[in-house]
Amino acid sequence: MKSFIIAALFLLPGFLGWNQSTRGQFWFSAGVKRELKHHLEANLNTNVRLNNYGQLATLYQEASLKYTKLEWFRPSIEYRIVTNYDERRNYENSHRLNFNADFRHKIQQIKFGARVRYQMYIGGFASSGSDLDPALRFKPHVEWDKPKSKITPEASVEFFYNLTNGPFGRTWNRVRYGLTLNFNLPGSNEIGLTYYYGQKFNAKNNYNEHILSLEYTFEWKKAKKKKKKHDDELEEDIEYPE
Repeated sequence: MKSFIIAALFLLPGFLGWNQSTRGQFWFSAGVKRELKHHLEANLNTNVRLNNYGQLATLYQEASLKYTKLEWFRPSIEYRIVTNYDERRNYENSHRLNFNADFRHKIQQIKFGARVRYQMYIGGFASSGSDLDPALRFKPHVEWDKPKSKITPEASVEFFYNLTNGPFGRTWNRVRYGLTLNFNLPGSNEIGLTYYYGQKFNAKNNYNEHILSLEYTFEWKKAKKKKKKHDDELEEDIEYPE
């Protein structure tokens, strides 16, 4: 972890000096998740994205619901309230829906997966050119689930298919590679540290991107019920008159 942080600090000055063909962002996320009845998991979180100059570029709150009964298939739905800021600090709010299908398979200590996502606007549309615009996304990923380890490394690649009508029409226009370290901390706390490298193409503003992401999650577990004594044990403490 120390090496990862040192590398991030070393690269930080480079983020501030990139030209228009190369961009950098810092992503921060904090949220809470909780298991519900009927094999459902709820998640609430807030996400902040900063641009090259440390200015707020995107802010969004998210509420999601995931079905967790099946090991090989985890469908979920996400609702987002997104606020985008331009260079003059003007902002625009929008509402989004994401539909996810996450497929999983484990071979010994290696977990393979692939997530398919359909993301859309609710009530109108104004393209921001970001990865939050309407799109179809496909994300294969693999992780090493080492027994008794508090750190889980993960690698992924994600492909974006543009669903909006534009000069290049509906086509693949973005790819993003990711390397993640997930830390399972004491007290139901989790931290994910990720570096992304991405490329946007088939667009007016083609560019490369470097992203550092820090994600914190607290698992709000249900309180354990106290075990009730058996009836025969309770009767031993009761004295009956002869």
